[in-house]
Amino acid sequence: MSTTTNELPESAAAAVAEATRIASQAARTSTETAKASLEATRSYVGESAVIGREMLEGWTTQGEVVLKTAFEAQNAAVEAGLHLFDLGLKGNRKAVEQFSTIIKRTQQATLESWQSAAKAAWMATEPTKR
Repeated sequence: MSTTTNELPESAAAAVAEATRIASQAARTSTETAKASLEATRSYVGESAVIGREMLEGWTTQGEVVLKTAFEAQNAAVEAGLHLFDLGLKGNRKAVEQFSTIIKRTQQATLESWQSAAKAAWMATEPTKR
């Protein structure tokens, strides 16, 4: 009884067909799982970007409020100092006014620097346009 390699017993052919079916099903399942994983990752990345931008918005807003509040306190202290000088040392008023001007310029430069940094941070988080 001579058999060639093309002639398989019926049970072997059925086994090969079943193995092929199982491999095909496994490939489909793997592809579906990969697609689901990719979609979940995209969703996560999208949500993370939104959360990050919301945190950045809070950070920049709070930072600017803190700076402005500190500047108001400094200005009030300088004004109080000016009034004290008015009471006793009129000659030094000009020096204190110049000091006050320097402080206000420094405050403005600090605020502008803060706003530039915040703007740069916002631009860095802008979604790329494709």
